[in-house]
Amino acid sequence: MILSLIYGWLTKDAEEVFSGKVDAGIKATKGNPNFTTLASQVTAIEAAYAAYLAAKANAAQGGVENVAIRNARRADLVVLLRALISNINAIAGGDGEVLLSSGFPMTKSTRTPIGPLPAPQAPVLRQGQNSGTLMTSTSPVYGGALYTARLALTSAPTVYLQTKQSTGARFQFDGLTAGEVYNVEMMVVGAAGPSDWSDDSTMRIV
Repeated sequence: MILSLIYGWLTKDAEEVFSGKVDAGIKATKGNPNFTTLASQVTAIEAAYAAYLAAKANAAQGGVENVAIRNARRADLVVLLRALISNINAIAGGDGEVLLSSGFPMTKSTRTPIGPLPAPQAPVLRQGQNSGTLMTSTSPVYGGALYTARLALTSAPTVYLQTKQSTGARFQFDGLTAGEVYNVEMMVVGAAGPSDWSDDSTMRIV
């Protein structure tokens, strides 16, 4: 299952629930280093959200016209939010950590909770097509939702040079030094939390 932000709440949630989710999303996304290219969209949404809140307050006083204006301001806001959510999904590419950092609602795994997960098997390493590139993969763990791989020099095995996360169990490390020997280990997160780290696998880069 690919993780992503969801859209249904934009039109289905009651006003107070909707506004709470929008507020949380704006606060989490504004200034978020994962979404620097979306700053102008967030600014536009802030303005539309302020207009919606004003209309919502007026609608609370009653009156058919006030309610219609509130509904129109919500519709304007929803259009902007759909575009922002679509762009966040594209940037995240299924990365659960990036998606969570947005503050907006996301899909939940439909896998049955099965308790703490075992550590993944030691990863299989191979040279990438380009010099200084290392490919790593392991067998998927049932119930796993998010995998993490970390890389270190064999000569300094606890100093992690690169760490990557994905919903898949395959990773690529770039910018490595030819002739150096590297270790890679992996872990997986499920409903009950993270597993232990796998055994290391080692390869010399060419």
